[in-house]
Amino acid sequence: MKQIILVFTILISNWTFSQNDSISLVNQIYAREFELSKPLDLPNYDSFKDLKINSIFNSLMFIEYVNRFKSNNEFANLKLQVFDRLKEMSLLLSEEGIFVHLTNGLDCSYNSEERNEKFNDTKELYVCVGDCIITSGEREGMEVFNKSTREIQNKLAYQRTKKEK
Repeated sequence: MKQIILVFTILISNWTFSQNDSISLVNQIYAREFELSKPLDLPNYDSFKDLKINSIFNSLMFIEYVNRFKSNNEFANLKLQVFDRLKEMSLLLSEEGIFVHLTNGLDCSYNSEERNEKFNDTKELYVCVGDCIITSGEREGMEVFNKSTREIQNKLAYQRTKKEK
């Protein structure tokens, strides 16, 4: 039953985001379905049939779902696959010149909106995942995604300084 609810939530969220053409760049990126290099190796369960975990939002939700089955090695491997997908999404966005940082906490929406006013100068986009409490899966996914973004930014900064010398 939990699997059906998860799949339903993911499908509805994608449908909802796709209904509004005037949604912000932040929401577009958070819900964007990426073309990723390799498919997710999902177990052969009916609830996973036609499930696509190729957006930041879906990935974070799926990690939380997988966390509920900590004793199952099959799901542990799935979690690592989703982490790899998050890293790839960060890389694809950076190749487009956008450095996305996932945030949460008190006044996260307000703070992200304020930071995003400088987007044209910094090319850094802040996405508020949750204003207060987020799940452990969301937190883990955020950390993986943000670490990947920081590593890419540091590598590019190093390359620029190396060229300037």
